[in-house]
Amino acid sequence: MDTVLTDTWTTERFLAWEDKQEGKHEFDGRKVVPMTGGSIAHQRIVFNLCLSLMGLLGDRPFIAIHEMRIRTGASVRYPDVVVCGTPQHQTVRTLTDAVVLFEVLSDDTATTDRVDKLLDYAALPSLRCYVLLEQTAIAATVFRRKPGGEWIASAHTGGTISLPGVDVSLSLADLYLGLTFEA
Repeated sequence: MDTVLTDTWTTERFLAWEDKQEGKHEFDGRKVVPMTGGSIAHQRIVFNLCLSLMGLLGDRPFIAIHEMRIRTGASVRYPDVVVCGTPQHQTVRTLTDAVVLFEVLSDDTATTDRVDKLLDYAALPSLRCYVLLEQTAIAATVFRRKPGGEWIASAHTGGTISLPGVDVSLSLADLYLGLTFEA
């Protein structure tokens, strides 16, 4: 359930409040939204994604982190996985840049991930790619930013997806290892 705020909150006020909470919360610029745990499929995809990225990125100057909060203007979000290309001190709690962001969709979050977060994430000048991964089938929607800021979407149900900005390609089959889907 969404937390109703009685006073107008700023992003700074939210961040100070959330740092004192046990659970994670997102802030859409107007309301606080508690984060809940995902399904086994969700967790497996995130785990496989992190393993794949760590192997592909190797010793490049990128870091892949799961469930790290990122500030996007007035909003604070927790993408499932974020890839940053700038050095981050290990004490950092809030990122302000990202090259690639990933969300694993669920029935509860799909609309927010496809619409609200797409708009929020598009405000990040460093962002080159936003990837939505289904958890009920091997499928991804990839939003790529072209030079000049225009976003191009593509759908994938197999093969690999290329990640501009980090110059690697992810195998969709690898992301869904250990999961089975009904035909």
